[in-house]
Amino acid sequence: AGWRAVYDRSFSFEEDEEDTQSLPQVVQGQRLKVADVRVTAGKTPPPPRYTEATLLTAMEHPQGQVEDKNLRKILEETSGLGTPATRADIIEKLYNAYYMENRDNVIHPTQKAIQLMEIVPSELKEPMLTARWERELEAIAAGKSDDKAFLKEIRTYASELVKTVKNSTAEYHPDNLTRTPCPECGKMMLEVNGKHGKLLICQDRECGYKKNISRKTNVRCPECHKVMDLFGEGEKKMYICPCGFREKADAFHKKRKEHGGSKRDVQKYLRSQKEEAELSSLAKALQEAMKQK
Repeated sequence: AGWRAVYDRSFSFEEDEEDTQSLPQVVQGQRLKVADVRVTAGKTPPPPRYTEATLLTAMEHPQGQVEDKNLRKILEETSGLGTPATRADIIEKLYNAYYMENRDNVIHPTQKAIQLMEIVPSELKEPMLTARWERELEAIAAGKSDDKAFLKEIRTYASELVKTVKNSTAEYHPDNLTRTPCPECGKMMLEVNGKHGKLLICQDRECGYKKNISRKTNVRCPECHKVMDLFGEGEKKMYICPCGFREKADAFHKKRKEHGGSKRDVQKYLRSQKEEAELSSLAKALQEAMKQK
C-alpha cells in the first residue's frame, strides 16, 4: 500500500474527502521526537544460477560482462560467444567433460571446474579476448589489417599460453576420488554426476573407462511422488527415492502391472475405450442406414 496506508479505503483526490486522511497536521519548522531507530543488517542476494536456456542467452549477449565500452559495442554487433549452431554443442561438451552438472534444471559448476577457473590465465575467463579478435577480423574484412599478421599473433599467443600452463606449479586435486579401482588400468576411479545420472569414470583420460552407477528416470515414487533414480544392473536393478523408498525394479514393475499400470497407462486405456465406443456407435448407425435402404 505504501503511502496510501495512511488513508482509509475511501481515498480520493477530491477536496471534500480530505478530512478522511489520518496524516497528522505538521507545520514548517516544527520539531518532532524520534521514537525509535533501528539498524538492520542484510546481504545482497547473489545472481541466480544459470539454466541451459539462460546460459545460451548469456553466450549470445556476453557484453554485460565487459566494462570496456568499445569492446562491449563489438560484442553487441557480433554473434557473441560461439555461433547459434555451436553454443548448444559447447554446453554439451561441458557436461561430457564433467565441468558442470544439472540439479533440478539448474546448472552447478563441479569442483573440477572451480579449480580450473583458479588455474587458467585470466584472459581465458573473460569475453574480452573474443571481442578483441572480432575487432581484428572486422579490420581485416575492411582491408585495414593484415590477415597473416593476425594468424601469426594467434599462433604466438597460443604457444605462450601452453608454455605458461606447462611451467605452472598449480595442481588439480579431485574431491570425488573413490576407492574403486578401474578394471582396465587399475587407477582409482572418480564419481561424477552426468547429465543422465551418476557414473564412475577412470581418472586417466587416455583409459576412458566408464561405468553407470545410476540413471535418472521418469518413474514416480509411490509414497512421495518424486522422480526416482535407477541403481544397479541386471537383476540387481533397484529404484531409490530421496524420501527413502527403495524397491527392486522387477518387483516394482510387477506390482504396477497388477494394479493397472501407471497413470499414463490408465489414460491410454480410457482413450482406447472411448475410441472403440465411438467406432461401435458409428458401425451401428451405418447398419441402421443400410436397413432403411
